[in-house]
Amino acid sequence: MEISDLKQKKVKVRGTGTFDLTDNSFDFTAYNEGPSTQTNLKRCAGGGKRWTTTGSDPSKMLTLKCKESSPDPYAELCKQFAALTRDLKPKKPVEQPLEQRVAAEGGMQCWLDTEKSELSFSGIIDLTKHSRDWQAEVLRQVQLMVRRLPANERFSNFIKKTKSSKQ
Repeated sequence: MEISDLKQKKVKVRGTGTFDLTDNSFDFTAYNEGPSTQTNLKRCAGGGKRWTTTGSDPSKMLTLKCKESSPDPYAELCKQFAALTRDLKPKKPVEQPLEQRVAAEGGMQCWLDTEKSELSFSGIIDLTKHSRDWQAEVLRQVQLMVRRLPANERFSNFIKKTKSSKQ
């Protein structure tokens, strides 16, 4: 096989170039960089990206990004995940759950199923810490949830919509 048969690939390399005016020579010293380890890079709105690694055992990688101050981080991350995995087909059909968590606080979680108009909740109480006052702990967790739920935008919008449809 001759050298002319090989396809040459352009690779950008960072480094330092030095031009010597005395003998009109140019010298280039590359930094310690090689070709990219990411191939098939795809980005989506919101900052998420997906790529395939190079090497002996390539992997598919995915990163999702969401601002800490986001009103609904779960929904933003779900949108990014859906956008980045749109072209990936599952071997078995995958269904998203009808319920979505709207609050998680102090061992208790609340889930809102908008299709059934139901709010379900589950909680964990450590009976070694609350063996005598477990009833007070249940009441405390429920009161905490009652205060936290109105802060969730999706829950508040659903309640407003439900109230307006009854009137």
